[in-house]
Amino acid sequence: MRLVTFTAGGGPPRVGSLQDDVVTELMAGSMIEWLSGGLARGFGGASYALDDDLVLLAPVPEPPSVRDFYAYEGHVAAGFRGRGSTIPDAWYEAPVFYFSNPAAIFGPGEPITRPPDSQMLDFELEIAAVIDGSGSIAGFTLMNDWSARDLQRREMTVGLGPAKGKDFATSLGPWLATPDELAFDGERLHLQASVAVNDREVTRVSTERMHFSWPELVARAGRDTRLRAGDVIGSGTVTGGCLLELGPIDGRWIEPGDVVSLSADGLGELRTPVL
Repeated sequence: MRLVTFTAGGGPPRVGSLQDDVVTELMAGSMIEWLSGGLARGFGGASYALDDDLVLLAPVPEPPSVRDFYAYEGHVAAGFRGRGSTIPDAWYEAPVFYFSNPAAIFGPGEPITRPPDSQMLDFELEIAAVIDGSGSIAGFTLMNDWSARDLQRREMTVGLGPAKGKDFATSLGPWLATPDELAFDGERLHLQASVAVNDREVTRVSTERMHFSWPELVARAGRDTRLRAGDVIGSGTVTGGCLLELGPIDGRWIEPGDVVSLSADGLGELRTPVL
């Protein structure tokens, strides 16, 4: 199943199931209510064509929390190399994450704004899992963990963060695909994914080379606390999935006027204009 949050004809947000370019409304007041498995969960609503009158929002527009992990060794190694260091031993002992901003979620096609005091805006190609009411993975979606690298670099010299280098925008969408829709072996996703800037492909990568598995990420996220329906868990940047690794495009970072598109097998395309 592909689950979406959408508006139709300018109406309020609704929850639906997407199949063959048709969205069928689900009997739930929100995606979180649907994922919780409450009494209102069910099918039987109206159907809508996937056209200009229907707007897809982030699958979970207001998640309870966003935890972003750091699970791809290749990406981690590139970051530490750039700082003249190597991966610390602690990284291999357990998956680590930071909390991002659930109040700054953007959906497919929704513009994001480059922070005015940043000149080094970067995309980050990630996969996100969304948690259901039982604390398990309900499905996966594309995630762009936008980064203002100049802000991030300076604030992290304090030894805390990231904060303002990250929390201005996280893009999710276009839909939430249940695990049976994808090449998922219960441990890792085996997908081909890519990023295009202004319709020019700049990288193509595989999602399968995670050092830690999805069950390990979920277990770590829930350790000594509780997970809630709608919680978002990011994989961390797929190796080769950001300009920090690739280098600026034609000597420049992402700028206002650019359009960044993330794509992956079974997860569609997450297209974001930058203001």
